[in-house]
Amino acid sequence: MGIKMEFPDEYMQILKSYTEQNDVTIETAIADTLEFLELKNEAFSHYRVAIENPENYLNDPDELNAKALRQIYMDLFGEDTVGGMIHCYYNPDRLNVLLMDIEYDDSVTLWNLIETFHNKIPGMELSQDILSLFYVHDRFDGSHDKIVEVMEWMMSDHEDDGFETAGYYETIFDEPDDEEFFDDEEFDEEFDGEDFDDDGFSDEELCGKK
Repeated sequence: MGIKMEFPDEYMQILKSYTEQNDVTIETAIADTLEFLELKNEAFSHYRVAIENPENYLNDPDELNAKALRQIYMDLFGEDTVGGMIHCYYNPDRLNVLLMDIEYDDSVTLWNLIETFHNKIPGMELSQDILSLFYVHDRFDGSHDKIVEVMEWMMSDHEDDGFETAGYYETIFDEPDDEEFFDDEEFDEEFDGEDFDDDGFSDEELCGKK
């Protein structure tokens, strides 16, 4: 059952400005925002991303072919992160939507991923711990099913048509250096048999001070 809602004029102006700046319909903007409010504090290690008209977000896109576009978006979502594997598919003659399957090595908050890509709120679908993000103009024009169909094809066993790129990205976070931490066994051997008071002095040192 649908619910009719009325917004004050000033809110409608804000909504209209947002839709124009982000190239989305009003219905899509409202749906995307409501989904974001539900999931905004969550973190996931497995994301799927669909970006309609990916060339619109880049400078001088006419100079870039499909392979270059795939690499740019993979680097955008893969570099400077916790590390992970990214599969990307983009064949503009089949569907002008760039698709990525991203399996990070650790959980990444939704906030961080949104900050990665223009701070634009996408549509969201959560299924079996996989969060799918849809950067599209209209969620309700019938194209959604086609996007999901191609994404499922990409993730299945299929014949490579030459429009896929995959790569692993190393984490930017250094592993802790074990040498910087005390070895408990060495600490126990060095001070075995000595008793310390609350100030950190041994009994012999305290006796000497007296």
